[in-house]
Amino acid sequence: MKLGLTMGDPNGIGPEVLLRALPQLQPFDGWEPLIFGDLEVLESVAARLGSPLRFQAVPDADTPVAAGTIPICNLAVSKGRYWELGRCDPWGGESAFRFVHKAIVAANQGEIAAIVTGPLAKAALQAAGHDFPGHTEILAHYTNTPRSVMMLAVDQLRAVMATLHLSLREAIDTLTPELLVDTMRITDQALRRMGISEPRLGIPGLNPHSGENGLFGSEEQEIILPAIAQARQQGIRCSGPISPDTIFLQHQQGWFDAVIALYHDQALIPLKLIGFDRAVNVTLGLPIIRTSVDHGTAFNLAPQLNANPGSMLAAIALARQLASGAKDSEALGS
Repeated sequence: MKLGLTMGDPNGIGPEVLLRALPQLQPFDGWEPLIFGDLEVLESVAARLGSPLRFQAVPDADTPVAAGTIPICNLAVSKGRYWELGRCDPWGGESAFRFVHKAIVAANQGEIAAIVTGPLAKAALQAAGHDFPGHTEILAHYTNTPRSVMMLAVDQLRAVMATLHLSLREAIDTLTPELLVDTMRITDQALRRMGISEPRLGIPGLNPHSGENGLFGSEEQEIILPAIAQARQQGIRCSGPISPDTIFLQHQQGWFDAVIALYHDQALIPLKLIGFDRAVNVTLGLPIIRTSVDHGTAFNLAPQLNANPGSMLAAIALARQLASGAKDSEALGS
């Protein structure tokens, strides 16, 4: 089983966390890594870290490599090349885009069983001319997926976002019963494929105290309660709306298998607080498997070469688990 690993923006901490994680996983038991990245950058970072890893450039996933070496699909970008750890620029954005795009193509063709992505910078991506808010939207576009959603997982805690990379005002304006039901459906199907036979979903309110019956807002009555009623009619087990300041405590106590967060920070603040160094991002609803680190490029920290690879280790472990349990290349939640 081959896992495609993208190194993310070469100027961020992506190459470092990947190179720190891989030696901890050797020998590779039942799987093989294939890195989509920049060979020169990886070799330079490896030398600075004193890493024992050896690499071999390959044109595709099927090319055999020498024993003890890690294959790299070398996708180095020559135009505007400016490698400097900590720098946010179009070259880094173009590089990160090229790595993940090639990995998606390989996954679509069945050459790799899953993708594990290193972090990219949205500003660099946009500066390079790629009008995507982030990985989730790139993956959906190049797999022809009508809609995918992001799940963050920490240990047994899971949060799925109904809206993602939007301003808070846009996120609230975007919420509809149909959107919430669709998110619940994708999540329910994904959790079943992860081995949870009867998933239980917790739905938070949008407003303080879930609106106090309309005293603090009407979204609970107009959007969330109708969505819960529709989802239950489809056989989805869901509860809510639950006060957003207590729902993750209830989740931690085992009341739910996942929380359907209504906007980005409603999910990410509590879960990153609980387990920043081991959280994993999973994209649900795709025809391929994709996990990712839960952190960004950390340009301010990249020159120090002192990054923690915990999230990368967790992302690789979850990708292996999901790929091993996949049946007939079914998507998670498609």
